[in-house]
Amino acid sequence: MSKNRARISVVAVIVLLMALGSTALVSAGKPTPTPPPGPTRTPGPSVVYVTIGFDDGYADQYTVRASLAAHNMHATFYVNTGVVGDSVHLTWAQLTDLYTDGNEIGGHGLTHANLKNLKGAALRQEVCTDRVNLFNHGFQPTSFAYPFGNYNSNTIQALKDCGYNSGRTVSMGPDTIPSHDPYATWAMPSVKNSTSLATIEGWIAQAEQSGGGWVQLVLHHVCDNCDVYSITATNFSTLLDWLQPRAASGTLVKTVSEVIGGAVKPPVAP
Repeated sequence: MSKNRARISVVAVIVLLMALGSTALVSAGKPTPTPPPGPTRTPGPSVVYVTIGFDDGYADQYTVRASLAAHNMHATFYVNTGVVGDSVHLTWAQLTDLYTDGNEIGGHGLTHANLKNLKGAALRQEVCTDRVNLFNHGFQPTSFAYPFGNYNSNTIQALKDCGYNSGRTVSMGPDTIPSHDPYATWAMPSVKNSTSLATIEGWIAQAEQSGGGWVQLVLHHVCDNCDVYSITATNFSTLLDWLQPRAASGTLVKTVSEVIGGAVKPPVAP
């Protein structure tokens, strides 16, 4: 019995030494298993703001009113108040209809003069008087579009002095969110009758694929090839049809004032 006990003891010692040797190897730097990685985070959708901008206040722009309302969308209409109500421009009553629907009415200069060529009182007359006229007809203008997209330090200062919160250029490409400069916001090239829907949709899709941004569309006439700078009513409605479901993935139609924000400043006499 003593020999058997001795053998059992020897075996137990050997087993113990093997276990200790294994532990020593681990503590000596033997790599431990790496835990499996956690789930990969899926990035959220790109946020893209699309602003539908109409320049010059042409009478045929009124035809988009029903389509905008049907799609629950709003546009920004930039108006030259010195020509409101003549034979080719929107009337004050039509502008009020658009404004009541939720559309934004912004300034575009009193007579669509090239503001870069003006200074002092003449410049303020174009910018401030235009804004005062809009106030006098019940609007609260905060956004301005430079005629011809032309601007300089003097025009920017005039916008600030006259109470505007932003100024829009043309053909500078999509802007950032928030804008890189509220007084020189970037917009796409003016839509022409030769501009296809695929091109317009491509501007927006590119912003979506690039991580987001602000795409400002610049429209003038709404008609069947009545002007070089025109889009048909059918194409405009089709564009809204294409835009509408994209809201679910982060592409939203917003007016300029909704994107820029800021308080409505009181009118300033020229």
